[in-house]
Amino acid sequence: MAALDADHDLPSQPHPAAALIDAATELLSVEPPSAVSGRRIAAAAGVNYAQIHRHFGSKRELCRQVLDRLSDAFVADAFPPGALVPTPGTVMRHDSFVRALTQIQLDQATLALRPEHPIIHSYRTGLATLRPELTSDALDTLVALSCAMQLGVSIHRTPLVRSAGLDDDADLVDRELVLTIEHLHAGRGPFAGGRFASRRLHARGPQASARPRTTGRARAEQRLVAAAVDLLASRTPSSISGRQLATRAGVNYGLIHHYFGSANEVLAQASRRIRDQYYANESGPGLIPDFFSTRAHPGYVRALTHIALDAKLAADGDHFPVVGALLDRHRSRHGRPTAPERCRYLLVAAAQLAWSLFEPLFATALGRNPIELEPQAATLLARMLSFEEHPAR
Repeated sequence: MAALDADHDLPSQPHPAAALIDAATELLSVEPPSAVSGRRIAAAAGVNYAQIHRHFGSKRELCRQVLDRLSDAFVADAFPPGALVPTPGTVMRHDSFVRALTQIQLDQATLALRPEHPIIHSYRTGLATLRPELTSDALDTLVALSCAMQLGVSIHRTPLVRSAGLDDDADLVDRELVLTIEHLHAGRGPFAGGRFASRRLHARGPQASARPRTTGRARAEQRLVAAAVDLLASRTPSSISGRQLATRAGVNYGLIHHYFGSANEVLAQASRRIRDQYYANESGPGLIPDFFSTRAHPGYVRALTHIALDAKLAADGDHFPVVGALLDRHRSRHGRPTAPERCRYLLVAAAQLAWSLFEPLFATALGRNPIELEPQAATLLARMLSFEEHPAR
């Protein structure tokens, strides 16, 4: 009898379907769907692999249900009863949702996993009720820009805060983000008055560069860094091994440690090259890269996102020289920037990166090409930086 009572005290095991959902949620927050096999999910859940097909039919459907569950939790939190628009800053409380959504977006092989979710439809419908004077274009622009800004800050917070010199007051970023989105919703602050004009945009795109003719050590170093640049566009730094770098570069594995000391140093140099190439291609004498020029550099956007998802490399170095350049120009024109002004530069950079990354998702949800909205979105971003207008192109 005592033995029976002890058995009753044992904790019940979770249902296999629930265990699989939990395991897949954890794995998808750090890796893309294509890198997470069904067998890995089953092993993490502590169930037989066949349970995936029994309860979900396929790994793809399991991943879809994971995203749906995370999305539903986010919507319930973002839209409290009676809310017309989502509560600004809610996305910061849903890191698993943001990371899973980002991993799926980065995973080009599984674009079909991006279901149209009612959040953007609800957002747009509520904003139309709140501001009936807005045109369809204006509504789409506001919704896409608000989502991009909040997602961008959530993903790129660590490197952006460092680039803006706000390490000692990181909480200010959240406060300024919430205030900016509230102003965006209501047409106040920098968004008060005026019309949704279309701003002329300019982007040069990646420029071909001549390959230096080198031999020996210099050639091997350049090939390894170039290989790391390519790999960072498709995976996070922590998932790139030294042997993968050596294979992609076509050099002996031992040269990594001989020339760089570690694979991490190769990746660090590659991240600096990615950053510098974008800035060099899109800037010039007296000019800063124009609004939404990141869209012409998908490899840059994807690599920076992969770096941001990896805490180690994200915390190493300055990945946003554009923010630093804008702050330098601010000092020369207006004096030392205040902390809120630094935040505005940070928010503008975050919005453009996430807009470029999630462009396909916005296209599905809004039923139109977001590129059409970029000139109007750039006007709104310029209003945020009214103290620092970009020169006419």
